[in-house]
Amino acid sequence: MPDTLPKDRKIFEMVENACFKLASYYDYERIDTPVIEYSELFEKGTGVTSDIVEKQMYSFKSLGGDPLTLRPEFTPSIVRSFIQHGMASWSQPVKLSTYGSVFRHERPQSGRLREFRQFEIDAIGELEPALDAQVIFVFYKIFQSLGIKDLRIEINSIGCLKCKPTYRRVLREYYNGRERSVCKDCRQRIKTNLLRVLDCKDEKCERLKAGAPEIVDYLCQECHSHLKDVLEILDFLEVPYALSSHLVRGLDYYTKTVFEIFSVLSEPGGAKKSQNEERNKDGGALRSDGLEERATAIAGGGRFDELVKLFGGEEAPAIGGAIGVDRTVAVIKKLGLKLTKERVPHVFFVHLGDLAKKRGLKVMEEFRSSGILVRESFGKSSIKAQMELADKIGVEYALILGHQEVAEDTIIIRDMKSGSQEVVPMGKVIKEIKKRLRKV
Repeated sequence: MPDTLPKDRKIFEMVENACFKLASYYDYERIDTPVIEYSELFEKGTGVTSDIVEKQMYSFKSLGGDPLTLRPEFTPSIVRSFIQHGMASWSQPVKLSTYGSVFRHERPQSGRLREFRQFEIDAIGELEPALDAQVIFVFYKIFQSLGIKDLRIEINSIGCLKCKPTYRRVLREYYNGRERSVCKDCRQRIKTNLLRVLDCKDEKCERLKAGAPEIVDYLCQECHSHLKDVLEILDFLEVPYALSSHLVRGLDYYTKTVFEIFSVLSEPGGAKKSQNEERNKDGGALRSDGLEERATAIAGGGRFDELVKLFGGEEAPAIGGAIGVDRTVAVIKKLGLKLTKERVPHVFFVHLGDLAKKRGLKVMEEFRSSGILVRESFGKSSIKAQMELADKIGVEYALILGHQEVAEDTIIIRDMKSGSQEVVPMGKVIKEIKKRLRKV
């Protein structure tokens, strides 16, 4: 659970602002849910056989004996809130967005954090393919607005309650007798939650998965038509995607559409992959220029049409997805993207004595109200030390306030480039600085 230092915090804020700006345009309104919920919410919603519930949840009992959990994801909390606050009576679909920390007991390694941030959008109340496409499109535009251009979008359908059983039966026949060819975890998954075998990133499981039956061949007519409509809308929106026939994602509540979005980075061939990078199906494609493409998963989601009903609400189909904000920030840093220019101070306040320091606080507030950024160093009493810092920061002007200036209600403006100085009335200093800055 890392600290976020001021330099990185600025990037996080820019990503957060970009997410909400795009989501708000498409009418996704912000909701905030508690960091702690009853454990049953995630066990029931996320799935007792999912990796999150089996291995990664931070669960504990309160002083009153209530089983509680730090949220490992947002969706169950969003659905719980949808039911609890009667959102089914609102205009449908209910479109919500949220941002914050989630917690999973991951094995510490590069890119795997135990506290990390996600941005999520959900549209609840309509079984409309256009909403599936819109969620993907919003994420696609968010990443483009951040300067992340090389994206790979993978999409699939995992069917519904009508066609999933048929595919499970066919898939079980495929893995029957091949249990020794998968990892230890997948041997258990074959018994408890077969579809999750397709989500495993172990190399030998990946190899065996390549020959497994494809779920699109077993979709019912409704699911097949839904997927076809989603893909046609994405084509119309000119969103690039690839149909990934074995994509299932690792959460039990998904139905129909599932998707993942990857940032594709080019590295020297043979470079060691960092732990937070998802393996391409071919282990990384080597290009003609000797660079190898590495794909980092930065977003994913899908439909959860049965989850509201599972939690006791009226049937309400839904689609949603989440962006891994920490991973997105890591990609931005790796690409060396500049999201926005930092505000550079033009003025430095120099004080001499406690009275000048007190007066200076008011002067700085007056400048702030006028939109002019001023820096200071109240901890330094030496004028020389303050002027050296002003020169190091690179401001155009220093405002010097001493005992005499306080008494006369004046202030000295020093041009840092020419060294010339001018005494001006305190009431006119902001106007004078603005006039000089316009000439720069």
